[in-house]
Amino acid sequence: MFFMYSCANSEIDRLESESVEEVQMKELIQYVRDIKPDISIPLNPQTRGFWATLGGWFKRIGSADGGGYRWGRDNGLSFSQSLLVSVSASLVTGISGGDGRIQWKINGEWQVYSSSIRDYQELGNAHNKAIYELCRDNPTLKSGSSISNTSLLSLVEAKTKAMGYKDNLSLLQRAEIMQMLNSLSSTSTMSDVTTIFMNRFSNSRLDYQFLEEYMDAVVLLEDKDSAISFTEQIIVKIDSMSGVQKSTLKCMVSTALCSINLWQPKI
Repeated sequence: MFFMYSCANSEIDRLESESVEEVQMKELIQYVRDIKPDISIPLNPQTRGFWATLGGWFKRIGSADGGGYRWGRDNGLSFSQSLLVSVSASLVTGISGGDGRIQWKINGEWQVYSSSIRDYQELGNAHNKAIYELCRDNPTLKSGSSISNTSLLSLVEAKTKAMGYKDNLSLLQRAEIMQMLNSLSSTSTMSDVTTIFMNRFSNSRLDYQFLEEYMDAVVLLEDKDSAISFTEQIIVKIDSMSGVQKSTLKCMVSTALCSINLWQPKI
């Protein structure tokens, strides 16, 4: 009886030591696991199921995009500045740090959300538009350009400002972004990417773990509509929670969703 009482008290103490946000983030992570797509049936190789063979690459870039936005907010950056970070992280990870064995192209149908009435929808579509137009206007970007990360950041900053996102970066903010981008250049897995973000902000570890779980699941889906529907299920779950950073989490998954629908292998 004493042993059982002590164990019960230990569990209560553990739960009480966790914040409401930590408890709900663990619940959210489990929710994503519970609704993860069933892949017992072979995927159609003519659809996004083909991407399952390249899933590691898509997980890495989606983690860089969504994680880059979260990293920006962790650093006190605005919505606009965090968009800039996300786009820069995408380009560094997807192009400069890309897999030379695979040829990539940018999807001309860059708009994932048909309307952008929510902040997370605006962010995802703006992210894709910026990359699409940058690659259109700078064709060598797609083929593993040797452009420096400093020049790349300047290109992205000019593009996002032209799109109406005009918040300027301080010298300190720019230096911190450059340090992060340089670290991303050497990543090879999704875990490498998230480790870069986690090591700096231990209080956000569950957010990045959530993003990893989301990426593990969403890359298994067969088409864009299914991916959007799956993501909306998660967004509804986020909205039902009282203790999490709703806007930030929704922007993370939205940016990752839009990113993996932007990049395509040349089959």
